[in-house]
Amino acid sequence: MENVGKIPFKYEWRNRWIIIKEFIQNPVQEISFLRDTFQVSELYTGIAKRDKDLNNPNIPQWLNFGYWQEETTYNGACAALARKLGKVAELSPGEQVLDVGFGFAEQDILWMRENNLGAITGINTTELQVKIAQERVARAGLEERINLQVGSATKIPFAENSFDKVTALECAFHFNTREDFFAEAFRVLRPGGKLALADCLPRVGRDINFWLRVNSKKMCIPFVNQYDRNTYVEKLKKQGFVNIQAIPIGEYVWPAVVHYFAQVGQGISKHDLVINLQKDNPGLEAWSRDRGWFMAFDDYILFSGEKPD
Repeated sequence: MENVGKIPFKYEWRNRWIIIKEFIQNPVQEISFLRDTFQVSELYTGIAKRDKDLNNPNIPQWLNFGYWQEETTYNGACAALARKLGKVAELSPGEQVLDVGFGFAEQDILWMRENNLGAITGINTTELQVKIAQERVARAGLEERINLQVGSATKIPFAENSFDKVTALECAFHFNTREDFFAEAFRVLRPGGKLALADCLPRVGRDINFWLRVNSKKMCIPFVNQYDRNTYVEKLKKQGFVNIQAIPIGEYVWPAVVHYFAQVGQGISKHDLVINLQKDNPGLEAWSRDRGWFMAFDDYILFSGEKPD
């Protein structure tokens, strides 16, 4: 089924009016925000510092939207999404993997334990996340096999042909630019290696306009990254990747995220919320016409491509 991105007229203009009111009420703040450069590391440092459970070693620190086809808890859904990406990447024992934008490295711990990889190297621009992730990896006893460091997705600090797999779990929309990351991933992959991404983007048919530009800025998404799944595949091809796949999974992500924000808004911890899409599924449009419009993405795809032998 084609994922047509236009939302009903009344919702489109309701959302635009909310943006306009924000500018009227706080013009200096809003103009400054759009004018100034706001780094991704600032965004995620702020999110981390607001998390009261950040330093609790007994609570997983997942940071993705989750895959909710069967799961009903946040941690379970996040782990399920990591497993989906690992399956797409075809992670195998002994492989050398580069995980870019690893957050708190929960997926790296899971992949190492479940796939018996040779080594995982992770790079991330947010220093606080790197520090906490290193501590969590050490507590898991995996510091000899998982090496995490500060580094840029668009200037990967490793030699060409270094890795069997490169992964990016729900982060590539932030990279400035995503195409630069494609080039770097291609460079560091060994011939026959594979790039696998779980990524968020505008649905096919969504207007790439001023309003999307404003919301992209607020989400620290470079506007140049705002294109649909079809263009995404073409950009991977242009970079040289072959055997490209694009697997849509939004139907098991966005409806659950509607419930997620509703429950968190009621003061429920993300670790305590319960979401059952089999019993209560608001549908994709409930996301697209509301928070998805403001967060500047409403499609969710697992992409993969191989570097030719």
